[in-house]
Amino acid sequence: MALGKKSIIMIAVAVVILLVGVGGGIYAGLTLLAPAPVETETRIPDPGPMIELGQFTSTLADAQVRVLKLKVTVELAGPRVMERLADPGWLIMLKDEVIKTLKDQRYDTVRYAEGMERLKQDMRDRFNAILPRVEGDLAVRRVLFDEYMAQ
Repeated sequence: MALGKKSIIMIAVAVVILLVGVGGGIYAGLTLLAPAPVETETRIPDPGPMIELGQFTSTLADAQVRVLKLKVTVELAGPRVMERLADPGWLIMLKDEVIKTLKDQRYDTVRYAEGMERLKQDMRDRFNAILPRVEGDLAVRRVLFDEYMAQ
């Protein structure tokens, strides 16, 4: 059984159409349906206004005499928070929270970086619990330690 010239042309056209369709599908799948590229650059916000609370030295809650000495600075959410905290009573309350927070700490939890970060977070949470919100935002963005020594 011999195929006619017309049949061979039809088969060739069908194969070409099939290949074009498959190629187009692959191209569409790779370009049009692919997820958007993720930006690897993250923008770090500019620092907010800072309030220096000063240096603190505290004995830790251990059987042995252990001491934690640090200098605390608080980064505020914005200048409006700084205006709200102009009353010296707020600074006294913040310093009191630092002292209470330090008295509950143990040497094994504050001597490493992970414990130091937890201490910062604990202070931040305590500060935000007592300070008023300004325009719906929490007052304290971060707690920073200028100096830190546990021994």
